[in-house]
Amino acid sequence: MDRIKKLLKWIVPLLLGILLFVWIYKRMDWISIKEIFQLGIRYEWMLAFMFIFVGGMVVRGLRWQQLLEPVCPETDTKTTTLAVFVSYAANLIFPRIGEVARCGILKQYRQVSFSKALGTVLAERLIDLICLLIMVIVIVVLQLDVFRQFFTEYPDKANGLINLLFSWQIWALLLVVVLAVVLLWRHFCKLPLFDKLNRGLEKLWLGMKSIKALKRPGLFIFWSFLIWLSYFATFYIGQYFFNIPFGLGIIAMFTAHIMGSLGMVAPVQGGLGAWHFMVIYTMVLYGISETAAGAFALTVHGFNTALTLFFGLIAYLWLWLGNKKSRTEKKGIS
Repeated sequence: MDRIKKLLKWIVPLLLGILLFVWIYKRMDWISIKEIFQLGIRYEWMLAFMFIFVGGMVVRGLRWQQLLEPVCPETDTKTTTLAVFVSYAANLIFPRIGEVARCGILKQYRQVSFSKALGTVLAERLIDLICLLIMVIVIVVLQLDVFRQFFTEYPDKANGLINLLFSWQIWALLLVVVLAVVLLWRHFCKLPLFDKLNRGLEKLWLGMKSIKALKRPGLFIFWSFLIWLSYFATFYIGQYFFNIPFGLGIIAMFTAHIMGSLGMVAPVQGGLGAWHFMVIYTMVLYGISETAAGAFALTVHGFNTALTLFFGLIAYLWLWLGNKKSRTEKKGIS
């Protein structure tokens, strides 16, 4: 039964992503997409993409190391950074498993407390969420005219959104969920397992509080800025992969990038389908043909996925071989 549950946790999100992906692309003009690729790919820009991608991952490792230092001093920058590479590759196989995987790597290779490490990861994710929300607000403010024009041309979309927000069914469902959580929590607190879990949560909270103990908070903010800059830079230069003019400015591409980032929140492997949907129709909003936007999303997401898997595998082998060498040396000394 447990194996079936684990299998379903992997298969269901994957199927949802594939179905959404197929739904988006089955309506595309594949002859026109093929013609775009036949015009040629500019590999020098793909090489630049790769370097920025790797640099962004390294910076993410450096930032995580800052959070780990106050509560897990036994960590080192190399292991932390390699764990980040592995975690992103793992997320492409099982959604959200990467956060657990990188903490497991530190526990295995550096004997770090899993709960404390997971707490730092949650703190890191919270910071990323705050950054994303800030950028969403900035985009909405900067692009009010664009959104106003869209909802003016498509009033049914605006009415649908308003009806959804003020639907009594939605609020009733939210109330039921809150009440269910409260009742379940009260019941759970009475179980013997609660004490054990509570001790684990204390370590988790200690890890999350590591952000208060940062030695160089200014550097942490700088690393966070570089991470999001690297994400946007790889997205932006993706339009130069092709020998067709996209002609989108920084603001338009930044909007498409943020909408794609929101798509990555969907519980599917690597944002499959959800990322494509958000990016394609944001670019269409700015006047890009659906065919060109589809080719862009297909190439950028596919290349990013390939790099994530490739460097994740390299990082995993690096860790494994390094650990194997270390064990051999210890046996030789003994």
